[in-house]
Amino acid sequence: GQQVQSQASSRTFPALDGRAKRGGMAAGGEVDLLAEAEALGVAPEEDDDEDLGGTTDQCDLAGSDDPGNATEGGGPPPPDEHTLVAPRYAVGQQVQVLRDSGSYASCEILAADRTEMGPMYAVRFTDGFVQSLLREEELAL
Repeated sequence: GQQVQSQASSRTFPALDGRAKRGGMAAGGEVDLLAEAEALGVAPEEDDDEDLGGTTDQCDLAGSDDPGNATEGGGPPPPDEHTLVAPRYAVGQQVQVLRDSGSYASCEILAADRTEMGPMYAVRFTDGFVQSLLREEELAL
């Protein structure tokens, strides 16, 4: 049969138009890719441990000699639940929000979350508008 030479290597592969002769066609005339890969000699090996090409060595992505950088991203370890600051205001509580104009507007706390950046809030203003990601410094009683 006709041979096709790969430009990426010196390997020669059978021409793809011979699929039907090698059993590379599935029912309905569609190409059976697994049969084609097997015919080309590139079928995956039957192995319980799949090798994804990675290594077991830790990579130093941050460029330092500290092997901990690869798993920690070069920064400090994330705080645990006990070091996050608890929100001062509770859900349902009426508070005032400092507007860009410098005036305060009344609102109700809808959500109060502990975050690495400090407590964050979602509030609903008296006109129904909901705003989220408000820092505690922007709220007052």
